[in-house]
Amino acid sequence: MICANIHGVEFIGNRVATAALSQVIARGLNARAEVWALPCLNPDGYARTWETDGDRPLGFMRKNAHGVDLNRNFPMPWSSRPVTVPFAGARTPESATYRGAAPASEPEVAHLIALMGRIRPHASVNLHAFMGTVIQPKVRHRTDHQIYGRLIGAIQRAQPRWRYTRLAFPLFDVFTGEQEDYQHHVLRCWSVCLECFPIRASFRQHVQAPSVFWRFNPRSLKPWIENDVSAVFAYLNAALQEKRPPDRPGSADHLMTW
Repeated sequence: MICANIHGVEFIGNRVATAALSQVIARGLNARAEVWALPCLNPDGYARTWETDGDRPLGFMRKNAHGVDLNRNFPMPWSSRPVTVPFAGARTPESATYRGAAPASEPEVAHLIALMGRIRPHASVNLHAFMGTVIQPKVRHRTDHQIYGRLIGAIQRAQPRWRYTRLAFPLFDVFTGEQEDYQHHVLRCWSVCLECFPIRASFRQHVQAPSVFWRFNPRSLKPWIENDVSAVFAYLNAALQEKRPPDRPGSADHLMTW
């Protein structure tokens, strides 16, 4: 799976997702695997951003029509509970990372969960902006951590312009209701968050961005699409060489509710 725009303002991920399909076909990946592309998981947030020229507060454009951060709305594995760490999901509707009233309360998340349960993806890359990093799920086993090291290494080697940093802190990471954690632990799917367009590049483009939109997205799309499309292909290709994540007892048996 190639997913993007779960946060409405992050248009660059949408553009990379659609461009990645040409690589899938040109390099024959579609002959080896069924490839699903979901370039806009949050159409309401995308439309809000478009209609306001991206010149509104982040939460207004990041969240869906109900004011929920869809990437904090997935059920958490291992019976985990929400935490108060910044950006880990908030319980107040005013927050840009409001997690919603309950796991999978939002139709976008509920339908995505149903789709993924039907097709059972082997690997997923979820495209965001603008940290210039690759974020793996929170994993509890050394083998899983090592395999993510290999997969993210494939991403980095394929990036001709800017190699993104791997973010992985097994001892300090927390479950936040993110898509990657649900995919890895519940679906046994290799899953990473690819944050397109680095922070430093954003500030080189605009020391003071004219709007929130231009903090998250490059004015020149081509260099970043070329940088990250190759990374998407390399990751999916490398993931196909690995067996699925093992079925860890307890990871999906008790999905958290709040």
